Amino acid sequence: MEPELEPMMAPMAVGSELEEAEEGMPAKAMASPSEATVRSLKREKAWALRSVLKVFVVRTEPNYAQPWQMRPQRSSTGSAFVVDTESRHIVTNAHVVSNATSVHVRRPGNPKKWKATMLCEAKSSDLALLTVEDSLFWEDDLRPLEFVDVPDLQHPIFVVGYPMGGDSLSITKGIVSRITMTRYAVASNKLLGIQIDAAINPGNSGGPAFANLEQGKVAGVAFSKITHADNVGYIIPWMIVEHFLAEYKEHNTFRGSCSGGFRFQDMENSHLRAYLQVPENRSGCVVYKIDPLSNASTALEEMDVVMEVDNVPIADDGTIQFRDDERVEFSHVVRSKHIGDTLQLKILRSGQEMEASYQLCQLRPLVPVMHGLDCTPSYFIVGGLVFVPLSIPFLEHAYGSRKWRQLSPIPLLGMITEYRSFAEEQVVVLVQVLASELNFGYNFSTMHCHSFNGTQLRNLQHLAELVDTCTDRYLTFSLESGKSIIMDREQVIRDGPKILEDHAITYDRSNDIADLRPSAVVGAATGTSSGAAGRDLEPRPDADGKKSSGTRDGSQNNGAPVDPPSSGGR
Repeated sequence: MEPELEPMMAPMAVGSELEEAEEGMPAKAMASPSEATVRSLKREKAWALRSVLKVFVVRTEPNYAQPWQMRPQRSSTGSAFVVDTESRHIVTNAHVVSNATSVHVRRPGNPKKWKATMLCEAKSSDLALLTVEDSLFWEDDLRPLEFVDVPDLQHPIFVVGYPMGGDSLSITKGIVSRITMTRYAVASNKLLGIQIDAAINPGNSGGPAFANLEQGKVAGVAFSKITHADNVGYIIPWMIVEHFLAEYKEHNTFRGSCSGGFRFQDMENSHLRAYLQVPENRSGCVVYKIDPLSNASTALEEMDVVMEVDNVPIADDGTIQFRDDERVEFSHVVRSKHIGDTLQLKILRSGQEMEASYQLCQLRPLVPVMHGLDCTPSYFIVGGLVFVPLSIPFLEHAYGSRKWRQLSPIPLLGMITEYRSFAEEQVVVLVQVLASELNFGYNFSTMHCHSFNGTQLRNLQHLAELVDTCTDRYLTFSLESGKSIIMDREQVIRDGPKILEDHAITYDRSNDIADLRPSAVVGAATGTSSGAAGRDLEPRPDADGKKSSGTRDGSQNNGAPVDPPSSGGR
């Protein structure tokens, strides 16, 4: 099990200056530098520190467990820094400003907060690009910070930002502990990360980790630490940031991280090597699953041995040489490319060496992994049965962001690693049953619904279409393990509006789910609708849970904290 990581975003992110003791002095004998020394140090490094900003955010977040409403609004703070004064670009973490309704930044030593606008967001690599339009913000010797390549192990690192504990700029010192592949977000692709032992705390997210503070050289962007561990933090290296900035420069957006389109296992077992006819002087990994929608499906076959990627040899444990004695997973080569780039592989198939190549595309897993990246809240209610598409955000909201892997139903967890068999495929889940006499006795929750009236479901829209156009007497929903829910169609039409009213739910579906009922056609023309929908004159919520116009009633909340996942953290 991978260690649990947490993002370093603070409800009230503040910090204090950290001071070093003289070398060799015991902890209890440590003496604080004189006030003059501290002031001198600040002046010497002031030009770089002036480019480190505090970010103030107000956010409203969706509720995947009850997708007809939002979670309560909340405020938080983080850190950011200037990377380009000509283009007026500021870099921070995506999780610092995600779902924000208001973003402001403040320069050190200046009480004024400036309105900031998000230009681009890359959730999979936890990066966001901001700008401040007011020209006054960019005056007074504000200079961009420069990135450097991945520092060597043991290289000193200075983490600068605004963590909890105070309101002024904070500096902590440590070293580079490890270079590794880590998940920046739950269930997302692994990207290269730098592990450091400098203290990273809530509020540090988005701030720079300096390799050289005096020269303003940045090694990476602080973004997470391992929960319940001492001084194990992670920063995003330059190559990941450069990839993000290049995407924005060329496409004015971030198109996503590349996927190789296949899953593999190590080839360290001698019997496996013999079965696959692998020569003694060769190594690699074994393909066991291929994404049928990716270009890899035309170039690879199951049980192929991938020996090289872009002419870089792959070891039997799936790693490649990074620097000297350092090794990382070969997926680093794939993640370094842009969507549409070509991946060159050398493979062994039935004992014969051959070459394969194909264009890379973005991973589209069967179970979406992140709000705003590959999913938005969606729901459909019929007869009090609440259906949603399975997604990681849903599991997080239903079972807790830290416990969902332990508490979620095993059949649903088993689908997380699956690929889609067709582009629009979704796993439809019965989330809950809104109690009424109509559905009395059906005490089911969080179960896969695979078919309706004998028809296999393709996605949530397909279920809604089948229900809307059904003329049978009974509605039959087939669930996992052979269980079924059967209800009289006429009674569903009659009781549906009352069930929604009793539970203070305005609409029977989210705005992304089309309504094919005859009554809906009348409603479109007259501004009203009738039948099982139980709608009123308010506009329906959009796919992200927000209304297309107007405001919600008092039963609608706005936003709430969603702890970003673990394992690579945010």
